[in-house]
Amino acid sequence: MNRSGGEPTLRLPPPFVLRLLWVGVALLVLIGVGAVVGRGVFPGDFARRAEPARQEVLAALDREDPLAAQRPAEIDRFDDRFGDDPLMTMLHILPGGLLLLLAPLQFSSRIRNRHIPFHRRLGRVLVGSAVVSALAGFYFGLLMPYGGAREAAAIVLFGGILLAAVTLAVVAIRRGDATRHREWMIRALAVAVGIATVRVVGIVLDVALTPAGVGPADVFVLSLWTGWTVTLAGAEGWIRYTRAEAAKA
Repeated sequence: MNRSGGEPTLRLPPPFVLRLLWVGVALLVLIGVGAVVGRGVFPGDFARRAEPARQEVLAALDREDPLAAQRPAEIDRFDDRFGDDPLMTMLHILPGGLLLLLAPLQFSSRIRNRHIPFHRRLGRVLVGSAVVSALAGFYFGLLMPYGGAREAAAIVLFGGILLAAVTLAVVAIRRGDATRHREWMIRALAVAVGIATVRVVGIVLDVALTPAGVGPADVFVLSLWTGWTVTLAGAEGWIRYTRAEAAKA
């Protein structure tokens, strides 16, 4: 959405690097959407249903869980938040899934150049989806955080970044600043796909830390902070790399 009528001039990496980037984004989107479908179909016991697969992974890697006796109660505590309030669960995951699935389309130059009205309408839908999903996330993260204050702090920080990013993206494009609009939308997309990074990081940390006696809540909180931080750092690096040519222009 560039009301000034032109695309920002960007410095881009070699085509194969760009393709790898898009493959990575696509994989994160698939992981995130898969989690949305799983939680949507099984709102109150999705983690419980995934537990046998986790146990198979630990067994295949010859890793033991010294806290296995307490784990069923921990999983129930995690799942029950969503099962006890299915309406808020859907308000969180459905708009979030829509944001994950459709936000990458906003970065297609072909769609922006050939279908500007669609690009603008989709942008409005995605901004609304981001706001609804983030507010519902605050409900779970602040009122019933599984990981306590550390989880609540992560939800406030990264959910706040999402809301700020989409707000500043809208302000930028209304001023005709397509470059800043693009940068803030990249940050918003990073927070959205970051929840998939959190899941990938969570699997790695579970395998690495659980045998040492680190509890599920601690692994979960560390996954939140690590996954979102890594994804946002990657997005910021991309913004700064591509910004050089735009600044020169």
